[in-house]
Amino acid sequence: MEIRNLITFTKVAEAQSLSKAARLLGYAQSTVTMQMQQLEQELGVPLYERVGKQIRITQAGQELLAYAVPIIKMSQEALRIGKGATREIDGLLRLGVLETLLNPRLEERLDQYLIRHPKVELKVITEADDRVLLDRLRHNEIDFLITLDHLRKEPDLVHAEDVEDAVHFYAAPGHPLEQQSELNLQEILQYPLIRGNESLAYEQQLEHQIQQLGLEQTDHQQMVLQNQDMALRMAARQHGRGAQSGIVLAPESAVREYQENGQLEQLNYQFPEGRMWQQTIYHKNKWLTGAMNAWIDMAEDRR
Repeated sequence: MEIRNLITFTKVAEAQSLSKAARLLGYAQSTVTMQMQQLEQELGVPLYERVGKQIRITQAGQELLAYAVPIIKMSQEALRIGKGATREIDGLLRLGVLETLLNPRLEERLDQYLIRHPKVELKVITEADDRVLLDRLRHNEIDFLITLDHLRKEPDLVHAEDVEDAVHFYAAPGHPLEQQSELNLQEILQYPLIRGNESLAYEQQLEHQIQQLGLEQTDHQQMVLQNQDMALRMAARQHGRGAQSGIVLAPESAVREYQENGQLEQLNYQFPEGRMWQQTIYHKNKWLTGAMNAWIDMAEDRR
């Protein structure tokens, strides 16, 4: 069983198309077809079947995939003995990032990655709704999905990194609720809310809690901003406005810089199920490139 045939097979599984796999590998489609046939003859089972214009990996193919990915990785690592372990990593790395997570911490991590791997072409794609990014991940349009949500447990997703991230209410220093303890949601709703994108998991939780109180959107003042950083800036600039000062719900990771600069303070309200997870996810059929492994290695270094 040749390594190159296994590599071709992982690309076919990833692209769900013989022609797309051929383009990714720089082969003629006939070469990809021949290599797949060689694998099927060796194993004595079909590895894929056609469904319209796409192909579907069979159960036997899924079982082979579980072996193929680590075999390819080990063979690549073994080759470094002869080529030198210091060979620079290159290629393309496509990150799909939830807009809420566009903060200085991520910017610092991107900078560190590019310093370590200057030959990698880095492409960052952002969306306000991680469902769009998840769809792009499953269609191999991005390599990693970086999102903030409850822990995802879909069987086709692999978690490269999970970091806990709490969600709290924040307001500018001097807000009337700043020094109060054990606040309830009704007290918070007496002040204007600066809401984020409604597709965010914690915004959906907040809306559910508001509805449980029997309130409608018109029963309390609110401003909805699709951009998380703009919502934080709006809350931070309302220092000294008293009853007109807005309150924003946001994850700790997004607010850290505002807190360090004394622009926002956490309110004493325990947001139910406020513990979220920053998750870096890739598809189980994805062949991990050197650029992808380098991103994962950085995550392991941070632990």
